[in-house]
Amino acid sequence: MKFLANLTRMLIPAPCFLCGANTTGESGLCASCLLGWVPVARAPRCPQCATGVAMVGLLCAECAQAPPAFDCTHTGQDFNAATRHLVHQLKFARQPWVLPALLLPLVDQIERAYPAPRVDWPQALIPMPIHPQRRQARGFNQARLIADQLGRRFDLPVLGQAAVRVKASAPQSGLDAAARRKNLRDAFAVRQSLPAHVAIIDDVMTTGSSAAVLARVLKQAGVRRVTVWVLARTPRPD
Repeated sequence: MKFLANLTRMLIPAPCFLCGANTTGESGLCASCLLGWVPVARAPRCPQCATGVAMVGLLCAECAQAPPAFDCTHTGQDFNAATRHLVHQLKFARQPWVLPALLLPLVDQIERAYPAPRVDWPQALIPMPIHPQRRQARGFNQARLIADQLGRRFDLPVLGQAAVRVKASAPQSGLDAAARRKNLRDAFAVRQSLPAHVAIIDDVMTTGSSAAVLARVLKQAGVRRVTVWVLARTPRPD
């Protein structure tokens, strides 16, 4: 099926997801948009939450003062106008075919961060859970779609039902960090035994509150190390 899809794209050029120009590549981006989509040189990021910092290896002020429950974060790129457009196409317009383009920068970052032999490599992937009511309304959990692709790419099991959302809290968008944490109180539960090191998978990290609350629940269930892999990271205001 993948071969036929790629062959169709080669024979019948599809519009680029970002600019509308013809494209024949599997990513769904034209040559112009693809150039620079995966950064050749990456700016320094806080190793714990992946926000931008001045020097490689430097913790940001927030993580240094109040470390979150997760241990490290890897992201493909900043949440900017282009990534916002594709993420919204994925989540709200039900267009999962934009996912290969979104995954390119994250896969590149993961491969850079974990060269062979992969040290501190997670043993399983856990998609950020959404409440069944929201999943029914949306039709899918975008984090599960991302996790399934990463699981196939890196030969890692996806524990889609290991952690569940048990509280139908309000959407996180528009809330500040404190309100997000309060909104997520008692929101997650663990339903099965877990390996010592897992990676939480999500589309966008804004404040990190969701990942921090879930990581705390996972560690209470016996997980020793929690990594976070996200497609994009919202930059903190200067």
